[in-house]
Amino acid sequence: MTSGSTILQSVARICRTLVLAAAILALVAYVVTALSRIGHPFELEWMEGGVVAQVQRILEGQRIYVEPSIDYVPFIYTPFYFQVSALAAQAFGMGFAALRLVSFLASLGCMGVILHFTRSRTGSLQAGLVASGLFAATYGLSGAWFDLARVDSLFLFFTLASIAAFDSPRIPVRSLLAPALLFLAFFTKQTAAVIAVAMVVAALVTLKGRERVAFALVFGGLAGISTLLLNWISDGWYRYYVFDLPSQHGVVESTVLGFWKNDLLLNFAIALGLCVVAFAGERWNGRPTATVPATAPRGRRLRDLLIFASLLAASWSSRMHSGGYENVLMPMHAAIALFFGIGLTGAMRKAAHRPLLGMALSVAVLGQFWLLAWSPGHLIPTAQDRQRGQQILDLVSEFDGEVFISAHPWFTGALGKETQAQEMTLRDITRARGTDAREQMLRDELAAAVQAGRFEAFVVDTEEFFMRPQGFEKHYELLRSDLSGDALLPPTGWDRRPELLYVRRQSGRAETAGP
Repeated sequence: MTSGSTILQSVARICRTLVLAAAILALVAYVVTALSRIGHPFELEWMEGGVVAQVQRILEGQRIYVEPSIDYVPFIYTPFYFQVSALAAQAFGMGFAALRLVSFLASLGCMGVILHFTRSRTGSLQAGLVASGLFAATYGLSGAWFDLARVDSLFLFFTLASIAAFDSPRIPVRSLLAPALLFLAFFTKQTAAVIAVAMVVAALVTLKGRERVAFALVFGGLAGISTLLLNWISDGWYRYYVFDLPSQHGVVESTVLGFWKNDLLLNFAIALGLCVVAFAGERWNGRPTATVPATAPRGRRLRDLLIFASLLAASWSSRMHSGGYENVLMPMHAAIALFFGIGLTGAMRKAAHRPLLGMALSVAVLGQFWLLAWSPGHLIPTAQDRQRGQQILDLVSEFDGEVFISAHPWFTGALGKETQAQEMTLRDITRARGTDAREQMLRDELAAAVQAGRFEAFVVDTEEFFMRPQGFEKHYELLRSDLSGDALLPPTGWDRRPELLYVRRQSGRAETAGP
């Protein structure tokens, strides 16, 4: 070997080390950011308060799926995240931290599964770390959602765990455990049904004998029985919230093609290229490799393609759904991470004796990490946020009667006061097709409560707040319009925070207490 070749090999090794360093940096950055805000006592995203209130309802022994009212409407998801979070709240105390802990641990589980999957396919721990680091790097593009008190991370963890189990050479693991795990994903967020279709097809086409139908029987049996049982217990409201309402929402036409261009190609062109290498396998290398080893189970490439496509389809269908935020991209990001590391390993082994090619690959991967880079600064709440939140909490506590804070119900829930339906759950009803009568019932219920003076005060985000009854100003007067000041703007999601305080007229409350 010439001195020039030795230098090139050394530079290529340095470049590979830099790729590993970038992946580890992404992992560390996520963990530090999540731990820095997990205990924040107020919302990191405007719907978190409603999720906590729904978990509190479980702890009080009340049903989740009931007839909608201004007092309570459930989120349009299957119930498992809320049940798991209720257990966490029992162990660690009611509030945001317990629910975020569930999501944080689930997100670490996602990264662990990606690492395990990649390592099992490639035999390389470094490849597994780089793949899991790539997923961690998508935190910003996912709306900084991994650690929020929302269903997505737990849903994705069970999905990825099912995919990893389906890859096992052991029949009980891939045909019994894998569909059971996918059922838990479905029982956390019904989007998993999209992935289930692909995995059922993969089992039917690529497995042998009775095992071909085992996946469908286990998943279908668990999903079917749970759906029938919960629908019966809830007098039909389970189906209404979990299946009927989502199907009645509109489609965002700009995302039909925009998803593929803006969310996928513009952000992941390099990683997608390496996914193609993973699917090409020995055809690209001309021999069996770690990408698709000679001992690979029958039909592995077809199964990989079906799973990859289904994860993208899950994100695409959710992105097209009206209200689909960046969090719905998490399955797509996980799909890319799963196969990116496998393709990178195959490409690097192809370049083992071609240092220039190896350097080019490393530089390209570093460029991919750079494209995904995010800054944690605006994601971590400040002392001013906590101070303003506490001042609003103190203000609400001064009212003896009921306070209406539909957009942020945990401001009352944390004080042991009655909560109202989180605003987004009401919007899920009003934006659905064919629900005019139910929407009018909710509006009439709120109008009647206003006329009767049921609420001592309203804390709202805007003057023309959602479902504001006509003649509201006859019953309530504005006292404050600067409750949050420059603070309490959530780091992600819709920019919503408490701003205005209205009090019941002739209530005797003339002073303007509060921040």
